[in-house]
Amino acid sequence: MKKILPLALSATMLSALSMTACTESSSGKTRTVSIPAMTVTELMYHPAEGYPEFVELTLSGTSLSSMSSVNLRLDGAVEFTFPDESLDKGEIIVVTEDSALFREKYPDYTGRLFQWDAGFKLSNSGDVLEVKLDGKGDFDARYDNNAPWPSLADGAGSSLVYVGDNPAYAESWAASTTVNGNPGSTEDPYYAASSVRINEILPFHGAGASSWIEFYNAGSAEVDIGGWKVVRADAEDSIRYVPSGTKIDAKGYVALHTLLTESGDEDSVSFVARGEAVYLREVQNGELTGVESGLEYSAVPTGLSAGVIELSDGSAEQGTLQKPTEGAANAEIALGPIFISEVFYNPLDGDVEFLEIVNKGDSTISLRSMLNLKFFGWKVSGIGFEFGENYTLEPGEVAVLIPSSYTAVDGYSSVSISESEFREKWNGTLADSIQVFQYTGKLSNRGEKVSIEEPSEIATVKKNAVDTTVVFYHISDAVLYSDGGLWPENADGEGYSLNRIDYSVTGYEPSNWEAKEPTPGVL
Repeated sequence: MKKILPLALSATMLSALSMTACTESSSGKTRTVSIPAMTVTELMYHPAEGYPEFVELTLSGTSLSSMSSVNLRLDGAVEFTFPDESLDKGEIIVVTEDSALFREKYPDYTGRLFQWDAGFKLSNSGDVLEVKLDGKGDFDARYDNNAPWPSLADGAGSSLVYVGDNPAYAESWAASTTVNGNPGSTEDPYYAASSVRINEILPFHGAGASSWIEFYNAGSAEVDIGGWKVVRADAEDSIRYVPSGTKIDAKGYVALHTLLTESGDEDSVSFVARGEAVYLREVQNGELTGVESGLEYSAVPTGLSAGVIELSDGSAEQGTLQKPTEGAANAEIALGPIFISEVFYNPLDGDVEFLEIVNKGDSTISLRSMLNLKFFGWKVSGIGFEFGENYTLEPGEVAVLIPSSYTAVDGYSSVSISESEFREKWNGTLADSIQVFQYTGKLSNRGEKVSIEEPSEIATVKKNAVDTTVVFYHISDAVLYSDGGLWPENADGEGYSLNRIDYSVTGYEPSNWEAKEPTPGVL
């Protein structure tokens, strides 16, 4: 594969990025620097066969006389507590699943190497890896194997390289151009982001309906995308090509109803409404360059399209749109009927996080759906929760989701909590009529995607040439919150929660949230 446009994460950039990732041991805040900051600079979550998973970390700020004295550890996706050893400013260390295999495959690595606790693996489908000092969320490396995250890092030989500002955003990570990664150096070349993206897809909604794919050029110059490859990630007949001579003006749009097969025949575009992942891969001189853009959408209701919108902080969101807009700027994201209304993601130590949801629709919503004579619950991704019984939400009704444990006042001990204990804590605020559900996961202190998803279809699809039964979901609402950028600062470890302002505006939008006193069960 040809490598082009490689960039490096310089020491200057690394320092600037890392210094925003630190905590105050007195408050749990993750944006204020008062102790040394750790950064995940490279992550190999789905290595090629025979290679180990690994996490590369770098220290900026003040050197540590002892890593154990500040309780430096990994949590979340894998677990590891660092030993009573010093760590110098700028030093690179690696933690892996198999230290012997790592030494065999990366003989040029000369830094210190650690092996995380037995029984843990980085999920190939995405997770959040937390790096903690003194029990606070210091750096949370969110990763995913779905578009717009780089597909080359998903078992194709690349690692994820940290290149951006907010580690919760896909835009902050890129696929390494170095095959099998480059542990031990922060000068990691990576594939640059494409100026051309898949902007909108109208899936096939039935007989007589059309289907098309639209591309947008965010760059300042015209781009010829003729010959570029369009790949449907989970389809059997998955590869198509953009017709020769297809050009997109700077800040322009092109929608195509037909693409070319590998044999050069013209073929109508036909994407499935139940949801899928689609990639546009750059081709130069007949070769893939490694530069790509991707769009993954959930189940799309009849007559609607899926696409990308840009947010006030420069990030992007993809999802079902309110209406198709062929050849023009996209409509807003379609939302509801169930929304995320409050997120208490980084409470003070000794307090309990929670997530609040509300039915803003006009009818009662059952949180269980029957598909092919089997029941499937609505799920809340990000905290790993699925409604297991036939619960309902009346119009305007609020429900609260709480964890099964929380962090004690010492900053690192875990304390279990029951529903009754949570109700007692909020006695006088949380009405007896409010439904409370418990999840086993945890909201990241730094930022992550949380989505409410309705089961919409069950189907058999090919995955790695094997027939697999898959449940497809429609996203009712989602938030990708953060402790940085334009997100409300007071919700970051100061005892305040994120509260939604406008239910007609996407939950991804930072300006649509304000920091207020937490009020579980009360809008």
